Amino acid sequence: MAIEMTGGKIVNERGTVVTFRQKCDNCGHVYDWNKTTIVPAYSSRKVRPFTCEACGHYQEVSVRHFKEQA
Repeated sequence: MAIEMTGGKIVNERGTVVTFRQKCDNCGHVYDWNKTTIVPAYSSRKVRPFTCEACGHYQEVSVRHFKEQA
């Protein structure tokens, strides 16, 4: 199984529990604190949106849990 994330950088994953740091897709700024969320199996979830403190870009963080193709 695999986790795909937009708007964040995965720090750790344990099953469907994901620890990540918010990352701006516009300028690449990564926040220096961790957040944790639970991703439903074989589904996606939107996590709290944020505004980048470096460039002001507003974006949502989304996480998707899926089965990898062999």
